[in-house]
Order: sequence, then structure tokens, then C-alpha cells
Amino acid sequence: MNAMSFSEMGLSALKRRQFDAAINMLRQALGEDADNLEARFGLARALHEKGSITEALGEYRTVLQSDEGHEDCLHHIARALLQKGDARGALNHVDIILRNKPTDPHFLTLRAQALLELDHPDDALSSLQTAAHHNPGSEDIHRLMAECYRVNEDREGERRAIEQLLRIDPRSMTAANDLAVIDLRDGHPMTAFETYEKILAQIPEHPEATLNRAIALTVMGGMDHQAIWDRVTEVCSDMDGLDEIRALADALAKLPDEKRKESPEAEALTARAALAKIAY
Repeated sequence: MNAMSFSEMGLSALKRRQFDAAINMLRQALGEDADNLEARFGLARALHEKGSITEALGEYRTVLQSDEGHEDCLHHIARALLQKGDARGALNHVDIILRNKPTDPHFLTLRAQALLELDHPDDALSSLQTAAHHNPGSEDIHRLMAECYRVNEDREGERRAIEQLLRIDPRSMTAANDLAVIDLRDGHPMTAFETYEKILAQIPEHPEATLNRAIALTVMGGMDHQAIWDRVTEVCSDMDGLDEIRALADALAKLPDEKRKESPEAEALTARAALAKIAY
């Protein structure tokens, strides 16, 4: 089997998301022809999607040595750098693309994510506003706008961004969860609870809504605390920091129901309400 055959088989496996097979085939292709740029980029993508970020970055950089303007490579290396925690490097790569595509909403969004990581929410918001003009229905853009306002402690701005998203897509369960989180943090656990009930009626194992419903019920009190949080453990086992959140809930549950809502314990617990992550 020649290098071209290995390359074709590897790229086909990549499209089917069979990453191990893709990596194996593409490495064999590159063993036969180290200058096969398509195979090199495919290998980088397969490694990236598998989660081997450091190896993927090495392959992406090799591609860029041969083709410094490879737009797809610049895009994915920026994603990988963000996942690795190098927001400055990601921003540099995105800015290279934006020189030629200054209004591309996808790259403007990626730029905003890097700026948020670098603690520049106002600059991130500016990028997102331009992105929204060119892609007005994007859930990610509106949710990132909300994050910019949240970082600036502008709760009204955060609420407006999510309410606008819900006007665009009233069926968005992610946006509904986000709005209910704002209600929780604003001291309206019953309003939040009612929203979580609606979400869970449609998606019974929605992880964020399951956790946040439990938080709302703990703040209100009067319910079977153990049963509520056993359900959270069952549905949300993959969430980060669940033990710490449960400890906060247990501390709040020790207070009388009538003293919970305005307590420091309630504030600490509602601050851990879950928002779905926005992918890079």
C-alpha cells in the first residue's frame, strides 16, 4: 500500500471520527512521504480531536512551516492553544486570519474567547457585537456576550443578552438554563426552579438543570435534601467540583428554611450554579 492510499484511508477515518485509526494510517502515510501536507494536517486534527493537544500543536506548527497562511490550520491551532491555556498565542493566530477576514463571525467569536481568557471583557464584547451583526442568530455569540457582562458584574446586561437569545430561539434549553441561573443569583429561586422543571420535563437528564434545580430547592428548603442530591450525583457525575458544591449545599441545609435565602451560605451555593460550557 502506498502513501496515497494510507493518506486517503486516514482522512476517511478522520471524517468518521475514528481517531485512532486515522492517526495510525496518517502516520504511515507520512512515513512514506513526510511532505504530504494534507496527511500532516489530518494527523494534527485527529490528535486534536482525540485530546492529544501537545502532539497536535506540534503537527499544526509543522504544517504552518510549509504553509504559513493555511487558514484551517491557523483556526485549529488557535482552538488548541485555548484548550491548552495559551490564550495569548491563540489570539495571535486568530488576528492573522482576521487581517484578511475582518468580519468573519467565527473567527471574531474565537478572538473574543481568547480576550475573555486574558481578562479583557470589553474588547471581547466589541468583537462579539461585530460577530453578531454578521451572524445574528448564534447561541454561542449571545452567551459569550452574557459572559462579558457577567465578568463586568453587569447583571442587567447579562440578562438582556440571554433574553435576546431567547427571543431569537425560544426553544433553547441552554439559554433557559442561563436565564434561570441569573434568577438564582438575583435571589429568585422559585422562578429559577419553575424554569428547571420545564427543562427537565423535556430533557430529564439535563446535567446543568438537574444541578441547578437542586440548588434552588436547597435555597428554598422544605424538601428531601438527600434524595435531591442523590439525583444530582446520578446525573451530574462528570461535572467538575461536584463534591465542593455538595458540601456547600449540606452547609446551607443545616439552616432553618426561613433563614436560608439571604444567608452567606445561599450566596456561596448559588454562585456555583452551572452554565453549559461553550466549546472553543
